[in-house]
Amino acid sequence: MKNGYCRTIGCTNGVGKARALYGHLVCKPCGERQSQEARLGWCVGIPYSKGAYQLITDYNDLCNTNPKEQRGM
Repeated sequence: MKNGYCRTIGCTNGVGKARALYGHLVCKPCGERQSQEARLGWCVGIPYSKGAYQLITDYNDLCNTNPKEQRGM
């Protein structure tokens, strides 16, 4: 695969041969920006006591599984 341009709208940076070989379609700055935006939508936590870490993507699930929830208020 040869070097191409970033597929993000309005970006004219080149992707680079090494990145294109790995299948990346966007340049490094655009890829970093996309990953930061995607990271805002999930977190890792323990939804059950003595459970394994799990990917939590729903904000309501995160609020309902707080192990330090104050009771009796």
